[in-house]
Amino acid sequence: MASDKRHDETASGLDAAQRTTLAGNLAAEAADISTAIEADPRAEVKLPKRELLAVFLAQTTLFMALVVPTAFSLAIKIGAIDPAGRDLSLALAVGVGGTVIIFTNPVLAIMSDRTRSRFGRRRPWFLLGLVLGLLGSAIVGFGTVSAVLIAGWAVAIVGYTLSAGMLLTYLGDRLPEQQRGKVMGVIGAISQIGPILGIALAGSFANDLTMMFVLPAIVAFVGPLWFAVTMKDSQFTGEIPPLQLGQLARGFYFNPRRHSNYGWVIVSKFFIYASLAFTSIYGVYLLQGRLGLDVAEVSSLVALIGLGGVVTAIVGAIGAGWLSDKLHSRKPFLVVSALLLVVSPITVGLSTSVLEYAIAALIGTLAIGIYGSVDQALALDTLPSEENENGRYLAIFGLANAVPQAAGPFAAAGVLALFGGDYSWVYFVAGGFAFLAALAILPISVGRRAQLSTTSIVTAK
Repeated sequence: MASDKRHDETASGLDAAQRTTLAGNLAAEAADISTAIEADPRAEVKLPKRELLAVFLAQTTLFMALVVPTAFSLAIKIGAIDPAGRDLSLALAVGVGGTVIIFTNPVLAIMSDRTRSRFGRRRPWFLLGLVLGLLGSAIVGFGTVSAVLIAGWAVAIVGYTLSAGMLLTYLGDRLPEQQRGKVMGVIGAISQIGPILGIALAGSFANDLTMMFVLPAIVAFVGPLWFAVTMKDSQFTGEIPPLQLGQLARGFYFNPRRHSNYGWVIVSKFFIYASLAFTSIYGVYLLQGRLGLDVAEVSSLVALIGLGGVVTAIVGAIGAGWLSDKLHSRKPFLVVSALLLVVSPITVGLSTSVLEYAIAALIGTLAIGIYGSVDQALALDTLPSEENENGRYLAIFGLANAVPQAAGPFAAAGVLALFGGDYSWVYFVAGGFAFLAALAILPISVGRRAQLSTTSIVTAK
């Protein structure tokens, strides 16, 4: 009581000038806080359902055209026009396109950070990607020699990865932390569902090698237009320093000591996608050679497994994304998914029946669903967003799958040649890469143990 009385006396003892000054200081601090909140467009403002639906549709249709050629339709077409050299030609088609995007994606992402268009920073590049994807896929569809297919797919994959990268960067710009696990969980599921729908669509044109590429490309052009029109991509009015060659080069590197968590996320993703690059390239030829299936049977089997994969991918992606938000922890899910990706390719390599192959494939879709959602949520958690270069950092993040996509096909062809054309060894090596990915997750210190919110730990200046 005495202390309360003294407090009241002290407060009442403030003269009018002191009270005015105190009120002014409080008002100024409140204004500063309000300004800081307004300056961050993601500050606890959830993306509306209508906008998210447009994002999900864009992701679905983009992945129908992006993933299906490397996993299915390129192998079918190259096998038809170059049966003798199909192993090398397929590796070249996938590898050359993957090599090109290593250099184009970071540069174009930095250019998007610098874009002052009244249509926004990300939208113009997103639309450019759609046009390039459609053009490149048409070249592949109408091509009749391997060289044309290789060139056409290089154009197409630049376009599709540009649009997909702009979509992810847009989410990095606007998606609040409390939505990341759930939204990226759905994105992870869609990343599995889109290719399955694409394979079903392309497989229905197994006897028409042109429409196998052109029709999914048309869908991938039309589907994302709703997102392109409705995205809240306001014009960037901040200061942009003069463009120099050194600034473009920054799109390929960052300081891993300063942002160590982000660095380990990238290392883990690199090994995961090295594993996926090995497992995705020769699946059609393994089914034809070991199990004696023809093109129609392969497309039917892949589509059927894909339907089951929809369930496992949704369970893995949405379930893991939701739980990782609830538990405030991403690492356990990533470790489990990486270990499942060890089991899946090794089982494929040892399979001698359609049933064994199908079980292994479903384990893989479950694992990829888990990894895809939590990995992207973790990338946004550790993104150095305070530097206002989300395009640059997410382009570097994209290199973690672009580099394996480029080098993986050539390495897989080398492993195949080394072991006398035995496709099993390609899958065994893939399992080894997935195990390295699991090890790379362990040093990451985010979530409940680190009590982080949205940015990575700064370990060194």
